[in-house]
Amino acid sequence: MSRDTLGPFAGAEPDTQTEPDIAIDPNNPNVIVTTFQQGRYQDGGSADPGYATSQDGGKTWAAGNMPLLTKAVGGPFDRASDAAVTIGPDGAVYLQTIPFDQNHPRSAVSVQRSDDGGLSFGPPVLVVDDNDINIFNDKNWIVADTSPASPHRGRLYSVWTRLVPTGDVIHAPGVVSFSDDRGQTWTRPTNITSGTVDTEGLLPVVQRDGSVTVVYNLAANMRDFVTAQTSHDGGLTWSAPVTVGEFLGAVVPGTRTGGLPAAAIDANTGRIYVTWNDTRFNPDGLNNIVLSVSRDGGQTWSSPTQVDPKVAGLDRFTPDVAAAGGSVHVTYRTRAAGGTAPTVDQNYIASTDNGRTFGFEHTVGPPSQVQWAAQSLTAIFYGDYMGVAATPQKAALVWNVSSRPPITGQQFHQTTWAAIATR
Repeated sequence: MSRDTLGPFAGAEPDTQTEPDIAIDPNNPNVIVTTFQQGRYQDGGSADPGYATSQDGGKTWAAGNMPLLTKAVGGPFDRASDAAVTIGPDGAVYLQTIPFDQNHPRSAVSVQRSDDGGLSFGPPVLVVDDNDINIFNDKNWIVADTSPASPHRGRLYSVWTRLVPTGDVIHAPGVVSFSDDRGQTWTRPTNITSGTVDTEGLLPVVQRDGSVTVVYNLAANMRDFVTAQTSHDGGLTWSAPVTVGEFLGAVVPGTRTGGLPAAAIDANTGRIYVTWNDTRFNPDGLNNIVLSVSRDGGQTWSSPTQVDPKVAGLDRFTPDVAAAGGSVHVTYRTRAAGGTAPTVDQNYIASTDNGRTFGFEHTVGPPSQVQWAAQSLTAIFYGDYMGVAATPQKAALVWNVSSRPPITGQQFHQTTWAAIATR
């Protein structure tokens, strides 16, 4: 679907794309937009995010680079990371990233809008722009309120972790900002969580009545908990934290994984689904994919259940989830235990009964050859997340594949792939 065409930049890994997200236009399901990092740096960020858009339901794709964001494309920032995409009720496409400077304290949250269905994007609008060595913005997400019954229909919500000092301690509270003018201006960020907690991976979903539930990992007392909070007034105030489940994920040897929860809401049923990798059902300590469901707007959650089939010797990780029309779609990666397997698979599994049971596990696309993969400082890196989006009729998946480079002597080759699963 897409390949990094930015060219080599000092310190970056050329011909690498990683960490993709995907969205389907709620009014025109033929429009599918993806985004991803390009030219990954081992110590964080990319030379510039890219995007790829289909306007024929995934048959063909047009790809491009996000304009005027990083220095690679005439913008002010050294790097950008954590690309995410959402589509508003009028078809406008919003792509969000975390741009930052490597050797200066500048760190921001950026949104760029497309008014032609994701074929081109305007200049960056900065939700927040910090020039403080003590502040860093990280792990953002964006969602549009598309519910016809919502009093805030069209509102954009941006959430992220904001690392700030409290005395001698750096904390990582979750914050929110919103826009009611198609991303042109944004409210000053306010806390979702307490200011003295440590969060990561905030992900918002909008309920049918306009309530917003944010799911994230909360670190407390040397343990991690998948946690949810809900706002019933458009993001102004938030409920007390509710524990979805303890996060019992394990490190996957040789592979950097985000260890983040993923969340989705079925607009037809109102059910909210959260998935993450977890070892609780596996006596050998390897990760499975688990799912928890809320049927009351995020107030209570079911006990986690295992989604993937029981197969010994496999680590499952980096799941994502989408839901629509009573179907639940889950994607994840699989690697044989031990960290030395030469390949990583991309898997997909679906439920047609609101997540109660799941069908056959599919392997989608070719296996990734790890020797050509993008690298973090410690392991191969396909991203802390990947993407799946759904309508009642289909699911659209996006992920990255590493394979033998087309040019002899090239060290990396990691591209972006997409697939459409139909009912």
